[in-house]
Amino acid sequence: MKKTASIFLLFVFLFNIIGYKAFFFYLEQQADIRIASTIQSLNELDKRLITVKIPINLPYQTDWREFESIDGEMNFKGKTYKYVKRKVLRDTLILLCIDHTEKYQIEQNSADYYKKVNDLTSETNKKPVLKQAKTDYYQEVKNLLSSLPIIINIRQDRFLYTLEIHKGFSQKLKMPPRVHTS
Repeated sequence: MKKTASIFLLFVFLFNIIGYKAFFFYLEQQADIRIASTIQSLNELDKRLITVKIPINLPYQTDWREFESIDGEMNFKGKTYKYVKRKVLRDTLILLCIDHTEKYQIEQNSADYYKKVNDLTSETNKKPVLKQAKTDYYQEVKNLLSSLPIIINIRQDRFLYTLEIHKGFSQKLKMPPRVHTS
């Protein structure tokens, strides 16, 4: 019984480390195969196609008579679009794309699973580690010197450091006055 449970927990551990990535990759590949079969049956006038026009600067003018098939995809505002066909008309590249919602959903599910496995979902009560360390190891002292005015002047060749504590004033760095020698 212990051996079976340990093997099961080992499989769960391996799935959480790399197995879920392979699983979601497999799902994305299957979605790509399904959209490829859908693309084969589309023509240029299909209402599911989205037209994207991109201005291009070519040293020569060219016009393609027909669209040509193209393979690829793009992400725009978080959504995935699969290229179907392209055409260059004067100074414009025309792309016909189809919304690949199935792949988008798989990517979202993969990201959600990753967040849940790595405990990244709860953003409340998150403090920076440095702030936690400061509050654990240092004690904050308030109003220790607020009643005493302190003025310390240290003269050097070029700078005059002045530390003034008068009810909350901070340290200031001032340039020394010019001394005229004749």
